[in-house]
Amino acid sequence: MERLGRIAQHIGTRSFLVGGPVRDLLLETDKVRRQKAPDSIVLPDVDIAVEDHSREYGAAVAKEFGGRFVFHSRFMTGTVSFPQPQAANLKPQAGESESSSFLLPLSSLLPSHIDITQTRAETYAMPAVLPAVRPASIVGDLGRRGFTINAMAMEITPGAFGTFIDPFDGRADVAQRRVRVLHARSFIDDPTRIFRCIRFAQRLGFTIERQTLDLLRSAVGERLPAFLTPERILYELRLICAEPRVVPIVRSLVRERVLEASWRWTPPAGFMRAFVKLGTPSEAKTGDSPSERLRRTQRGTVPVFAVVSRAELLFIYWLSVLPVTDRFPIKKEEREAAEAVAGFAELRPKLKRKLKPSQVYKLLRPVPEPALLILALLEPKAVGAKIRAFLDRYSKVRIATTGADLRGAGLEPGPAYREILDELLFARLDGRIRTVTEERALLQKLAREMGS
Repeated sequence: MERLGRIAQHIGTRSFLVGGPVRDLLLETDKVRRQKAPDSIVLPDVDIAVEDHSREYGAAVAKEFGGRFVFHSRFMTGTVSFPQPQAANLKPQAGESESSSFLLPLSSLLPSHIDITQTRAETYAMPAVLPAVRPASIVGDLGRRGFTINAMAMEITPGAFGTFIDPFDGRADVAQRRVRVLHARSFIDDPTRIFRCIRFAQRLGFTIERQTLDLLRSAVGERLPAFLTPERILYELRLICAEPRVVPIVRSLVRERVLEASWRWTPPAGFMRAFVKLGTPSEAKTGDSPSERLRRTQRGTVPVFAVVSRAELLFIYWLSVLPVTDRFPIKKEEREAAEAVAGFAELRPKLKRKLKPSQVYKLLRPVPEPALLILALLEPKAVGAKIRAFLDRYSKVRIATTGADLRGAGLEPGPAYREILDELLFARLDGRIRTVTEERALLQKLAREMGS
């Protein structure tokens, strides 16, 4: 913080730690004080505001700490991103203790990024549109924010380092553990604050102040979230899916009918039950096989997936029940996985039958893996077991035969290649062949049949 402040002073501006990091600093300081134990405080987010020269400041910070700066001139904001060191590089060197964090290289102590903004005021031409911005003082900047607990700042400029700025009594609201809007038009100007209000309250274990809750419900009743673009709503849903307390947040969204106001959408039967299965955190190991992680899920915990994160699975499941249109700015992979989850009713009856491994493989091979991970958790026992078997065993079975082997058997390249390779794989899945010798013999037999 001191170095960030000196950079600002060097280019001729004041600098401040602002918003959520100040709130979190207050909460962590209070926790350390109550525990009466010395501790270090780590801020997961660092948001810096400067009164002038935000572009120059961001570039200087990137140069000082070895990051990459991207600036958005329309909103006078930017982000300095840092490459994250490997865990192996953070181990103490010979002669150092585990607590010698001050001896670690600076890169190991940096956050993943630093958000930088120029202090500014905002004007909303109409509800739910992005604001017009203009330069302002730090107090003016804090006044544009949504909630008092995020409208605090700590100056980090040399000579004033540590000066606390709290024009809206945010510190009192942190102490009373409540979320309060700054003004009565807060949800009207920006309905995404409805999502954030609920998210902050559940994440922090705060209550929503009575008048704020009345204003939120009034905005929902007037369907103000419907004025937001799908992009802005989906951005909020992505953030919610990444929250540790995602299930209580979603319960609150459903209870307050926020998404019903956004898209006239009501949760289908079983929605919350499914979300609880997918969204309850656990201490699962990332090295587990999919089926082991899924089995642990059925015992009451939810896995951390090695390839697809829990947040991504939750978001895909949400998409599968939302009224998705072409206007939804989602990745192709997300759309395909969501469609597979939504359309799984066609496959379910087939998977309820007694099937050979090769038959299960043929049914599930076209289904995107994220969809299968979701369905393995949500489907009835008989179907879920087949999906887990596919993920854990069938999808990992390999054959030794290659294209060169097919050419050596006298086959011309073409559709027959895929047919023969599939037939060999299915034979191995079903146990009809178990060794490379048996595989070679079946290949010769198939090649002769194709040739005739």
